[in-house]
Amino acid sequence: MMFVSTTEAASLLSISTQRVRILLKEGRIQGARKINNRVWVIPLHQGMPRIHRRRKGPKPRWSSHKRCGKNTVHFNRNHIDRNKNKQNSDLTILSVKEGSSNLATGHEAEIHGPCRIVYQPEKPHSCGATVWIETLAAVTMVDYQEGVLKIDNKWALTDE
Repeated sequence: MMFVSTTEAASLLSISTQRVRILLKEGRIQGARKINNRVWVIPLHQGMPRIHRRRKGPKPRWSSHKRCGKNTVHFNRNHIDRNKNKQNSDLTILSVKEGSSNLATGHEAEIHGPCRIVYQPEKPHSCGATVWIETLAAVTMVDYQEGVLKIDNKWALTDE
């Protein structure tokens, strides 16, 4: 089970961080806990926080469908084999994807937050990978030729 912060939950629900805090104060986000009386951690159920509805008032306007806001880090086995056989020692072996779109490739990846490593040989990823890393956090990708690229779950910024 993955946990997110109030900012990440707000991004997933397409509401403000303040609204998430109000829902937390009312006890409407299922499974949310406060750590050290300071930081909220919110569990995800099928990629989204679960929110209890009220009996009165308008219906909520947040999106209830699962967004693909998570980044997945893939390992390119073909490039690893080619680099090992010295056919081309500079091929990038890591790629960061959001859904099916490739955001960046590189030689090193730094994940700035919680992540999980997934191994599913019976149900491979859409690209055919059986091992990958999933995260909602930002990822810094280092390519030895291109430089540093920081991937967030909403946009990509080039660091110089």
